[in-house]
Amino acid sequence: MDHILMLKKMVCLLSCQPRNLQSQLNDALDCLLAATSALATGILWPDANGFIQLRAQSPLNFFADPKSWRNFTNPDNPDALTWGQEAYAWLAAPMKVGGTPIGRLWVVDHVGRNFDQNDREFIMMAGNQLALAIENSRLYEEVQRLAIKRGELLRRVIATQDERCRRISRELHDEISQSLTAMSLDIEAIDLDDQLRHHPVLQRLSHMRPRLQTALKEINRIILDLRPTLLDDMGLIAAIRWFAMQRLGTSGVNVHIDCSDPAINPESHVETTLYRIAQEAINNIARHAHARNVWLSYQKTNHTIQLSIRDDGCGFDPEAVMNQPDDRKGIGLFGMQERASVIGACTQINSAPGQGTCILVRYPAREFKAG
Repeated sequence: MDHILMLKKMVCLLSCQPRNLQSQLNDALDCLLAATSALATGILWPDANGFIQLRAQSPLNFFADPKSWRNFTNPDNPDALTWGQEAYAWLAAPMKVGGTPIGRLWVVDHVGRNFDQNDREFIMMAGNQLALAIENSRLYEEVQRLAIKRGELLRRVIATQDERCRRISRELHDEISQSLTAMSLDIEAIDLDDQLRHHPVLQRLSHMRPRLQTALKEINRIILDLRPTLLDDMGLIAAIRWFAMQRLGTSGVNVHIDCSDPAINPESHVETTLYRIAQEAINNIARHAHARNVWLSYQKTNHTIQLSIRDDGCGFDPEAVMNQPDDRKGIGLFGMQERASVIGACTQINSAPGQGTCILVRYPAREFKAG
């Protein structure tokens, strides 16, 4: 077979098959062996400690003496082809990554075989393709490893944030909220005291009381935003319903709730994550959508539990928002997707200008327990 056609076949074997590097290398070396009609071929590649080892070979039962590997390398010029005649006729080519020789691709045949120029050029090109496949596999594994670490880090960050929200919420409730309530009650008691009723300072105190009550309401709103007690006491749907009514109902937006089975309760970390996603979606509706209606749906199928927040507002182009140079404009959408990925869920954002928006979160039913 023509060397160019065989090289194309090798490239396909290395890139088109399911990701299994060892199997891909073996198939590619079988292809190389057929193209050169040689006795055996293989790859020398450094291990994790930098020692040159036999990475793959064809046929598998060929014995490659490690002592002969020195024939396949040229320390003075690692870029050079190496060939010779000893126990076998051999040809070895550098395998380069980013222009730097890393490993060697070798071919051996019976003594007397003279590898011609076409063989040499073919081995050089094949070596670079095989090196690229090995390096791509290493990078892919590194990306996967970093993705796992990133996911774990994200889980810890979210857990830390939620715990901080709980702590701040408790402190606001136990300290500041209680103090403001006590001050309001003290002013009320002074107001009811007949001996102080006409005291000139009382008028000023009476003006302070509504301001204290306003501050108390604002503190309570912040407490509920940080960690609504409904989420702990009554569950996810009640908390989302309350937040939606507080955030949207006061603006004249009609909120419609559809919950097929409120007895299904998420585990604590899943419940918190779903609430945060719904909270972000509802905040986006309040800020940007100009909607008249919002539909909140919580449904369970045989294998999936689904939460959706849909509105009839102005809509937008999700791809355009996510790809804007100003990353801040898409950070909310990105945050929803990241939170969903932490619990093994997926988020789908469906929207278009003038057609409203639907945020859909699907997660495995096994994550949930009966309430």
